[in-house]
Amino acid sequence: MTPPSPARALAVSLVVVGIGAVYTNLDRPDESLQLGIIIVVLGIAALLLPETPRRIRALEIVAVLLLVLTGGEASVRRENGIAAKAYAERTMHFVDDPLLRYEMKPGLVCDKSVTNSFGMLDAPRELAKAPGTLRVACLGDSVGGDCSLPQDNACASLEPVLQAALGGRPVEALNFSVPGYNTMQEARSLELKALRFDPDVVVVLYVLNDPGPELAISHYLPGHFKFEHLLWRGARLAAGKLLGPDVDPLGGLFLQLHESPSSWDAVVVAGFDRIQAVALARHIPVVVAVFPLFVGRAPPGYPGIYAKVVAEAERHGFVGVDLSQAAFRDEPVAELLKPSRDMIHPNARAHHLAAAAIVRALLDRHPELAH
Repeated sequence: MTPPSPARALAVSLVVVGIGAVYTNLDRPDESLQLGIIIVVLGIAALLLPETPRRIRALEIVAVLLLVLTGGEASVRRENGIAAKAYAERTMHFVDDPLLRYEMKPGLVCDKSVTNSFGMLDAPRELAKAPGTLRVACLGDSVGGDCSLPQDNACASLEPVLQAALGGRPVEALNFSVPGYNTMQEARSLELKALRFDPDVVVVLYVLNDPGPELAISHYLPGHFKFEHLLWRGARLAAGKLLGPDVDPLGGLFLQLHESPSSWDAVVVAGFDRIQAVALARHIPVVVAVFPLFVGRAPPGYPGIYAKVVAEAERHGFVGVDLSQAAFRDEPVAELLKPSRDMIHPNARAHHLAAAAIVRALLDRHPELAH
């Protein structure tokens, strides 16, 4: 039996690698599915077509590119693991509860913020509620728990806005937001932490990555192949800047999260179910405020995401607020961005506008709070 030529052996290797990439995408496929299909096609073509110097050279170039991607993947995963471990040891500690998974450490210096004795990105708080005080429990992730905006996040902004709307009644807006939390973790935080403070209102600061079932405490990199995803996302961001909002800068990641049963049903809907159970038992109004992607014009599909979350919130008996319309519709996006132009974590002005929209929606649906 004649052994295969080096080119044929390389082609077989490409087919095997491509099939592996396709197999990885059987659950929640991402952009690496297309890469796997291309590799399989190239490998099969190299097996079927006659060997020529030009085709062998092209095959070798593809193999070298795959080796570069493999090396980048190993480096990214290693460095990301080191960074995530360091972040966890510095800012978080893991808990035994399988749903909550982790929480912020008390007394943590986090950018411009310091967590209080309860591990909240908030001012010092007492468990006992002063008579006549209206307490709001804010649940969220790194948008609600933005360490760079200790006094200017949406939760902190709720206190003066709601107090003014209630004619000076004392208001406390307690921030239970933790970077990286998804909807299920927020619901569990309500059950284990916020209820101890006897809140009168719950506000969920919903962000588009909240359905993520496997969000880590920080440094979470999406994609089946992390290095390739970073390259692909960079290309998408560049295309979005060049071609405008018709190109989703995140390549459909958020669209997929809101369509997949493992994220939408198992994380968002199930999380809302748990919050609803608490709200019904305690007769607590709940507001779900949906933060949009902060780009000039929403890419195709994003208004549908906002509407879907609002509809699900309303189905659970909550007050659903699409902040893209209720707070930011007439605002130039440049006025809502930090200097970093972060499209997910907006600036203080955006948080203040969000707080005002939340208060309007809350009192419109629950005017009894004003009496």
